Amino acid sequence: MNYDEAIAYINGRAGMGKKVGLENMRRLLARLGDPQDEYPTLHVAGTNGKGSVCAFTMSALRAAGHRVGMYTSPYLMRYNERMQINGQPIPDETLAALTERVAKEIEQMEALGEGIPTIFETGTAIAFLYFAQEKVDFAVIEVGLGGRFDPTNVIHPAACAIARIGLDHTRTLGSTIDKIAFEKAGIVKDHTPLALQAQDGEAGAVIRAVCAQRDAPCLDLNDYPPQAVRLHERGAGFYASVPGLEGDYAISLPGEHQVANAMTALGLLSLVKERAHLDQRTVREGLAAARWPGRLEWFGSVLLDGAHNPQGAASLAAYLRSLPETEKPVLLTGVMADKDVEQIVKVLAPCCRAAVCVRPEGISRAMDPERLCELFRGHGVQGMTAPNTREGLRLARQMADGAPTVVCGSLYLAGEARLCLQAEEEKRNTQEGA
Repeated sequence: MNYDEAIAYINGRAGMGKKVGLENMRRLLARLGDPQDEYPTLHVAGTNGKGSVCAFTMSALRAAGHRVGMYTSPYLMRYNERMQINGQPIPDETLAALTERVAKEIEQMEALGEGIPTIFETGTAIAFLYFAQEKVDFAVIEVGLGGRFDPTNVIHPAACAIARIGLDHTRTLGSTIDKIAFEKAGIVKDHTPLALQAQDGEAGAVIRAVCAQRDAPCLDLNDYPPQAVRLHERGAGFYASVPGLEGDYAISLPGEHQVANAMTALGLLSLVKERAHLDQRTVREGLAAARWPGRLEWFGSVLLDGAHNPQGAASLAAYLRSLPETEKPVLLTGVMADKDVEQIVKVLAPCCRAAVCVRPEGISRAMDPERLCELFRGHGVQGMTAPNTREGLRLARQMADGAPTVVCGSLYLAGEARLCLQAEEEKRNTQEGA
């Protein structure tokens, strides 16, 4: 099996199988020798921000000299990004070899009637196997969806973290915050400590109750708010009073929400401070070095952000309002139809003067661009469509005329735009070097 065949096999599992709790995942991993038990793990759930928490955590552990695996989803530009070691995606040939190995076990499972693993279960098994093969010191594992029945929830982590809870995936997780919080809290294990990001309303109460039931110590970051927060266009600074890691920190991920995500990572790191041999200086260096592409990432005057639900849109809107007074930006946007699109548009419309709407390539779940335009027009924003991301980016920048262009609504869209911008950058560098 070569790389292209491996990707075709993984993608070909979309729509296959049916989740039966965690049974399929456990059977598949048992066939592979339970690789997930060969290294200590840190488990991170949440609605928004969990990927950033993983990135901060991985970077801090790496700064301390550890070899760190990180499993996240979805990817931005290439599937390999989902499984990384020390910030480097899995090599093509390694992904191909491990996919072939996992595929053989899945074939045996299906032949014996032991279950049909889903696409996410397949990818998770590949990642766990990769980290075992490469003998990582730690693996930071992001929950895919929910927590309680997510395929990643077969691990026995050294510590857990839960980022911000919001209304998303309501058809699967429930239509209220307390129901969603309960599903996210499913990652809490008996006697295993949890770092809980500051939450509003019922979410925190639900998660703390689950921790109490499972005798799991809960480091509630509501009790340790960041102090002396200093926001700027390309990052932030703050003072943290998290036990054992007190001190000043600076991060290069912009937005007030990233301060909360960094605080959550600090809480998680404090829970494994002794085991990982961490100190405040090393953690400070790691947080400052953390990068998370496609999340409030600037390419010249173009801002990329994967905001794909109302909570993410609100964080993006807050960041845009914090920028120096300039002409309002132009959006390039495409949103999945199963999201609360009307609320996303309602949040973003006051922050822009025009919206170019597209359908990310090959994503059938995306809302029809013309319908998305109508929603923006309903809020007094000029709306138009473009046939693809490249043309949409050209049109949006032309309309912005020097003001910011903001690409948002989907990580798929942010990834496509990022590829376009990188290609432009490489071409420019080549011409300058000629």
